[in-house]
Amino acid sequence: MTTIRYIEWAASVLFGFAVVLGVSWLTDKIEKKWLKFLIFVLKVILMTGLALLLIAYASPFLWKYDYPLSGIYIALLAGCICDIVLAVISLFRKKLKFSFKAAAFCIITLLVSVYGTVNSQIIRKDHREFSSSKLKQPHTFVFLSDLHYGSSQRPDTIEKALDEIRDLHPEFVVLGGDICDEHTEKDEMELIFRQLGSLETPVYYIYGNHDRQDRGHYIGGKKYSEEEVAAAVENSGVTILQDDVTQIGTDLVLIGREDSSRLTRTAVKDLPEWPSDAYVICTDHSPYMNADILETGADLQLSGHTHAGQYFPLKYVYTLAGLSVYDTYRIGDTDLYVSPGIGGWYMPFRNEAQCSYTVIELQPE
Repeated sequence: MTTIRYIEWAASVLFGFAVVLGVSWLTDKIEKKWLKFLIFVLKVILMTGLALLLIAYASPFLWKYDYPLSGIYIALLAGCICDIVLAVISLFRKKLKFSFKAAAFCIITLLVSVYGTVNSQIIRKDHREFSSSKLKQPHTFVFLSDLHYGSSQRPDTIEKALDEIRDLHPEFVVLGGDICDEHTEKDEMELIFRQLGSLETPVYYIYGNHDRQDRGHYIGGKKYSEEEVAAAVENSGVTILQDDVTQIGTDLVLIGREDSSRLTRTAVKDLPEWPSDAYVICTDHSPYMNADILETGADLQLSGHTHAGQYFPLKYVYTLAGLSVYDTYRIGDTDLYVSPGIGGWYMPFRNEAQCSYTVIELQPE
């Protein structure tokens, strides 16, 4: 995130505020409570729908206007919060001037935008522990996904997190995809893989749905080719797992899956065989391929992709839809851990969970 990008982001929030404030001025004279409530419900629906479009759907229009549309989303969210606050205040003060309502809306919009913007720059350390009789010794490693380098976070934010990971001296690191995206420049892509390759431990990487810039034509074309990203990864000393199986120690196997968006993804039955007595970790960018999870029968699957929703209330929308969004789930015989991601998609805003990397401890039973 450059200074210019922050100025663009602030301008987008200001634009959203102006749009929603204008609509609020037009509807301020409405007296009927049921109609006011209906407008509030419409705001919630519009806010949720806009969040879903910005985070979950891809189109040239959305990608071109994601900043101003995000500004409208923030203003709608602030407007919903403001409506609730004003409804409580009106219980004690019957007549509220529009200037008072506008000032309250302004303050809440500022608080919402500052919180989400600052929160997107904070990366915390998460911790998960799993145990199995298949394990002969303890293992500690780090899993991170959805960095989206060059999009929504400052370089020093990432460097600080990578320094923390290096100081943990993990046995190995697993990168769960979307380290880059369509907004990442070639030099940024090469830089981040050099940094990841310098973690002083083996690093394994799978592709996500954005790393190879499959939708680069939405924003003027790819910045690098598929061959160039593969070369950058390999030259950094990072191992690409693309429907590959690798043995780690005597009791641990790591399966790295090709992303499910690719037709070249290998069927589970055609993957290389692995020792039946080993503890099996499968890393797959998307957590939604439940049939594959059941078929691999892995002891642990690591996924990302969801960003824990990133924009409120998407975490709850995904959960209501029956999707694994953030946490540990049980799918058949497999523990599925879905990371919220160490970064976020393009816009420098997150109000659903904090960005994080995960320290995973495996313990013998």
